[in-house]
Amino acid sequence: MPRSIETQNWGFRRATLPKKVFTLVFSCAALLALSSCKSKTKTPGPSVILITVDTLRADHLRCYGYQSIDTPATDALARDGVMFTRAIAQVPLTAPSHAAILTGTYPSWNGLRDWSDHGIHTDVPTLAEIFKRHGYTTAAFVSAFVLDSMWGLDRGFDLYDDWFKTEGYRTMRQGNLERRADETVDHALAWLKSAPAQPIFLWLHLYDPHAPYRPPEPFQTRYRDRPYDGEVAFTDQQIGRFFDYLKTQDLYAPSLIVLTSDHGEGLGEHQEQEHGFFIYNATVRVPLIIKFPSSYVPTQRSVSQVVNSVDIAPTLVRASGIPDLDARTFQGQSLLSLVEKDSPRPSRQGFSESLYPRNFLGTHVLFGVQTDRYHYIQAPQEELYDLTRDPGEQRNVIRDNPSTAQALRQTVEEVRARYRRSTAAGQNPSLDPETVEKLRSLGYVSLSSAKPPAEDDPTAADPKDRIRAYNQILRATALAESGQLREANRLLAALAAQYPQAFLLPFLEGENCRAMREARRAITYYRRALELNPTFDQAALGLGRAAYDAEDNSEAAKAFQLGLQLNPQDFLARLALARVYWRLKQLDDAAREQRVVLESHPQFAQAQADYGVTLAQMKRFDEAVPAIQRGIDLGYREAMVYNFLGNAYAGLGRTDDALHAFNQAVALDSKYPTSYVNLALLYDHLGQPAKARENFQKACRLNAELCRQLGISLR
Repeated sequence: MPRSIETQNWGFRRATLPKKVFTLVFSCAALLALSSCKSKTKTPGPSVILITVDTLRADHLRCYGYQSIDTPATDALARDGVMFTRAIAQVPLTAPSHAAILTGTYPSWNGLRDWSDHGIHTDVPTLAEIFKRHGYTTAAFVSAFVLDSMWGLDRGFDLYDDWFKTEGYRTMRQGNLERRADETVDHALAWLKSAPAQPIFLWLHLYDPHAPYRPPEPFQTRYRDRPYDGEVAFTDQQIGRFFDYLKTQDLYAPSLIVLTSDHGEGLGEHQEQEHGFFIYNATVRVPLIIKFPSSYVPTQRSVSQVVNSVDIAPTLVRASGIPDLDARTFQGQSLLSLVEKDSPRPSRQGFSESLYPRNFLGTHVLFGVQTDRYHYIQAPQEELYDLTRDPGEQRNVIRDNPSTAQALRQTVEEVRARYRRSTAAGQNPSLDPETVEKLRSLGYVSLSSAKPPAEDDPTAADPKDRIRAYNQILRATALAESGQLREANRLLAALAAQYPQAFLLPFLEGENCRAMREARRAITYYRRALELNPTFDQAALGLGRAAYDAEDNSEAAKAFQLGLQLNPQDFLARLALARVYWRLKQLDDAAREQRVVLESHPQFAQAQADYGVTLAQMKRFDEAVPAIQRGIDLGYREAMVYNFLGNAYAGLGRTDDALHAFNQAVALDSKYPTSYVNLALLYDHLGQPAKARENFQKACRLNAELCRQLGISLR
């Protein structure tokens, strides 16, 4: 019987860098509830389509005064509708901002404030749930993993087209995590062409303006020096294509269309290239355009008052004639009164927050409030900007306006208190490692169960004092992604000397050392990260992987067990622990851990294959074959797996299948000596000494020590 040898060193692919949103809402049929006259007849509500285009700055659209770009579709929408010039996003991050849009509630209430949160609280209704309850057919088409259904944004949708599936949770390719606007629009148009029952609520999300900026031709050439604008222009073209179809179907004129964005983009302002870290208007001011059905003509074409993203949901519900009872779940305010000249115009305020710098670098949380004139930002070094004189927010006038600052400071505290949940209500389970790795590949750092400072920690640094470090970390990440791992670590080491308490820095150094196959050095860095933050589950996982690479089975097992204590969702740590049990010949323990993983992730290709390999080592060959084959069918095709499949077939006496499996192994990895040894043994068993000798010689050329250890004599 062929002998089996487990020799695979298990590595984990590094992630790639970023991309992010922009929003539209559209509705067919007659608009209800816009006049003061209330009808008691139950007319079907209008169809509603929400389109969000990620990372769109309001001031990078021609209709908002930017003359260096062509955005004809959006400009036409603005001419047909009402443009809000001071719309404010509640969070400059994709999923949290969309949660505010889709629930009409503030982040601290709905539970999705940052990537470290797990999703929307189940007791918070979504816009789709409300529309569905009132007879709407609902569908969503999203363009990036950051809006995956795991965040709870899918609730209420009959169809939620999130397709961000990796090959058995192993391949972190950028193409698996986002798609271009033309593809998403194709999906939405195909659904519309299927003639869904009316009325409909359709959400279309387009991601292209998110970094990295790589617009397709001709936009790449046309905007060669401004690739962000090229992405915006391409996205606008696809919106135009979508609208063209609506017009051919006579759906555009009777539609309510709301165009907005989840957040903007720093583009270097305040030293922030992208978004999430600060809450200046470069990243929280968003476009908002509402085009009403042709049956209603608003008397206002431009509204300069401050409005919020949370105002969109109540506006759509009220405009659709849905009873006010449903609207009471919203914390935003309907905007319908603002589009009428004679309506009262109470003062409004815009609210924003960002926990991202705290969760990234342990800084203070940022909270902000905007009025028609001022923008106040609560931080250790408070800021106040007079937007009428300083729209770019370059001159902090807080010392000149102490009473204004005090009033707005009090407003921030009141809003925080009003929409704060109890600690128990706000708790969410830790993110699983697949989600963490996907977020990293899109440029976001999510620390899962790592414990950040408290929101009001007086010792926490001001984010403004950490922006340089943040940018250097992004640069180090970019260097690592381009293969310049040592240069990346030199940069991280300099930062670690400057910020010795920043636990993220040694963690990233450890990740780079693992990629360079310097396991012992990696272990040192991961240990340091855990010393600085004992709840950092990703550091525990990294330590376990590095110890496994260094063949320190005892430390590897302890690290993986710690990771599971910190984050029971970490199925990768559990699977890696099972591999440690392989080495320790504790096959029953390995099988137990693998079964736990498969209970929650039955489509996990590696877990299926590994479980089959364990069964093969236990000589349960009749169970091993289907388990390994299922892992292969799910996409896990490794030489080691085919080698054990061959062992299982040989154990069952199916020699032809065994030969095929061993040959598949060497075809996948011609430098994998174990399969050559097994081929040699099988050919020897079949009485083919020439082929046996040929394969044994190949194995010995690859690993002479292996041949000596085996002590095989071929007849």
